[in-house]
Amino acid sequence: MEPLNLFLKKLRLLVTRKRFGSELDEEMAFHRDQAEREFIDGGMTAEAAKHAAMRQFGNSTRVKEKSHEAVGFSFESVWQDLRYAARQLASNPGFTAVITLTLALSIGANSAIFSVIEGVLLKPLPYPHSEQIVRLFLTSAEYPKFPLNPFDFLDFRARNKSFASMAAFTRDDMQLSGSGEPVQLSGFGITSGYFRVLGLKPQLGREFDFNAEIPGNGQQVILSNRLWRTRFEGAADIVGRKITLNMKPYTVIGVMPEGTEHPGNDYHSLPYGESVDVWWPFEFEGNSSQRGSHYIEGVARLKDGVQPAQANAEMNAMMAQLGREHEGDTGWNVLVIPLYREVVGANQRMLWVLLGAVGMVLLIACANAANLLLARAAARQREVAVRLALGAPRRRLVRQMLTESLLISLLGGGLGAALAEGGVRALVALLPAGFPRAHDIHVNALVFAFTFLVSIATGVLFGLAPALQASRIDPKRGLYEGGRSSTGSARQGRLRNALVISEVSLACVLLIGAGLMLRSFLNQLHLNAGFKKDHVLTASLSLPQAVYKKDTDIARFYDRLMANLSTLPGVESAGAGSDLPWTGYDENAGGFTIEGKKAPPHQEFHARYHMATPDYFRALGTPLVRGRFFTEADKDGAPYVVIVNQAMAVRYWPNEVVIGKRFTFADAPKEKDWFTIVGVVADVKDKPSSPGAEPAFWWSHLQQPSRDMLVVIRASSDPRLLVDSLRDQVRRLDPSLAVADIRLMDQVADESIATPRFSFFLVGLFAGLAIVLAAIGTYGVISYSVSQRIPEFGLRLALGAPPGDVLRLVLAQAAQLAITGAVAGVIVALGLARVLRSLMYNVSPADPLTFTAVGLGVVAIALIACYLPARRATRTSPMIALRTE
Repeated sequence: MEPLNLFLKKLRLLVTRKRFGSELDEEMAFHRDQAEREFIDGGMTAEAAKHAAMRQFGNSTRVKEKSHEAVGFSFESVWQDLRYAARQLASNPGFTAVITLTLALSIGANSAIFSVIEGVLLKPLPYPHSEQIVRLFLTSAEYPKFPLNPFDFLDFRARNKSFASMAAFTRDDMQLSGSGEPVQLSGFGITSGYFRVLGLKPQLGREFDFNAEIPGNGQQVILSNRLWRTRFEGAADIVGRKITLNMKPYTVIGVMPEGTEHPGNDYHSLPYGESVDVWWPFEFEGNSSQRGSHYIEGVARLKDGVQPAQANAEMNAMMAQLGREHEGDTGWNVLVIPLYREVVGANQRMLWVLLGAVGMVLLIACANAANLLLARAAARQREVAVRLALGAPRRRLVRQMLTESLLISLLGGGLGAALAEGGVRALVALLPAGFPRAHDIHVNALVFAFTFLVSIATGVLFGLAPALQASRIDPKRGLYEGGRSSTGSARQGRLRNALVISEVSLACVLLIGAGLMLRSFLNQLHLNAGFKKDHVLTASLSLPQAVYKKDTDIARFYDRLMANLSTLPGVESAGAGSDLPWTGYDENAGGFTIEGKKAPPHQEFHARYHMATPDYFRALGTPLVRGRFFTEADKDGAPYVVIVNQAMAVRYWPNEVVIGKRFTFADAPKEKDWFTIVGVVADVKDKPSSPGAEPAFWWSHLQQPSRDMLVVIRASSDPRLLVDSLRDQVRRLDPSLAVADIRLMDQVADESIATPRFSFFLVGLFAGLAIVLAAIGTYGVISYSVSQRIPEFGLRLALGAPPGDVLRLVLAQAAQLAITGAVAGVIVALGLARVLRSLMYNVSPADPLTFTAVGLGVVAIALIACYLPARRATRTSPMIALRTE
């Protein structure tokens, strides 16, 4: 009952605070009167007895405070501290504005980056029990990560014991026609149970069953919610309706709910998100004993209690057994990768690096704030000394000053949260195309909680040291020196110097990181691309199999289209290819035989393969190194010809004349089965960040036609002026075709380096902010030091010291701090630079040029920042300086 009685007493005091104060005053007066009468009875005079009673009773104000603390709630004194802190900050608005804005920028930046991390890395994927979903790939010595063979998948699905469900999918875009303008749709062929693996159910209709996988039963389709609403106006009777896809009738059997996220894929990749329009049944066609073709990707849901490593071990044992059963399955292992890791991919490290960078900015801001508070504490030395002399406990002074710093940090946090809202919108707008989970990035309750906690931690971090320093003042010395210029203790000076050194070192670390990423970005920007991106228009076409059944029909269409486009005004050349540079790769051919050569044991010859029309390389601006391009004579019925890149020529025919060399895919080749090399073109990497170009060859499209091609038009002026002409020429040949993905090659190239540009921009922005804060901090410390050493400088000048000596003296102090910080920063950066290795291209993490330039630059900036206070020291009037003493 005692705790309850005490709580009720405290609550009653909160309600009757004024009455309690009056009663306390009366009780204190009663005790003083009693003591006074006792002293009078002992023979003192009335005046002496009164003073003696007051001395015996002690500090009445402190007695009141102790009484309130004993029987009142502790937040009463906290409220007093808050009001006092608010008055102190309001009395110095310039100081308050500077420190609050500094903290707001750093806290806001931290909150904005945390919003990205929360949306991308911390928030679970939008599938029930998403931690159980994994992706399945094959891997070998030549192919680190490769799609599955369809019949391997069937064996995996039938024999495994680790998965509750398993499905496969492969991309094949489809053309919707028959109602309105033809449009290209992103589509996937999926096996039965695909949505069950993801934990999703159709909003309307049903999912595909196993019968749909049988060849001939695949004329069914499931629509995305977006397509259903935009193209079919959300018709309630859509299920059962027939629509025309690739010039064939498909029956709609379902509509997926809004927010259905595509898990992402590698082969003919489509980014994670709401990016799929239609799903249709994957049909298992062909000979199940042939396991050489790999083009589907697997996704599975683990059984309860099964870990990915366990499933991986089981799948590898199964793959080894399949290798004994089928020759095409030898040499392969299985990769079981959690879906979360596959979706986030390489962006995970980049985001943590950005959070570390912005965290360093916050630490620099804290050091700046601590230095400002130390200077302010020195100016308040007399005030603190008076309060200590009047009996204030040191812990109460520490709490009071911490309250001020917490109030500042909370003000900065509130403003930072507002800045974070705008910062997040700017970050999302700057994110590279296809960045995973970009639509999940928002400022929400968790971000506000993070901002609040960071604000509290920041207030304690930058406020604790000044508060402890101030509480250690000797009251006698403080009262004596308070009327003179407050010099602060040597300990305070050392602390201020240490804070500046830490600011400079952290800024140096960030600038080195930004410098390394800048060099990496410039390397990618200025690399020899192997093509000319300017004045090039690109677009994709897909010819439906129902109409273009024969290879000759496909070849004839593209041949006529290229001929028509080439005659348009403003067109320099027009071609078509199976893909574009810097967009990754999808097709890889292995197991071919090179005439006169034998593959190493347990390895095979392999290379990327592509198709191209005669003017494809001219339109792209890819240089011909040797031989010739394709011509109209390289058609069906003529001897097979190929063009290879330099990487393939060097790998398989080093120091040989490549033109005329031959290879074949036939086991027992006849003369007509050989492909003869007629040209060598410059290397083009899969992506700008790839270590080097992979071996690749191109078939003549007239000999190996492909329905899906990318048109490339080189223009003499602005290629955007040719968009309508391109559509018109396609419409003249086939009005039912959709022209999709119309882009400039400049845009394609720009998107391929968007991620390194984004990383460099943010790290560079944070590094710039860091060096500005560090320069301000160094300026503040040197400026404060100069103001405290005015008498010294005045005496030196009075004794005949030239102003240049005083200038060098001040700059030497600044240089000592800057050099110490720069050296410490370089050492720390050497240890942390390896974290950036995966984000860099063709730059060493210990690049001496970057480290040297940043180290010297940081020292130079610090000296420039300190030049003004140094000049002020040289202009000190000896008489005025000495008079202040």
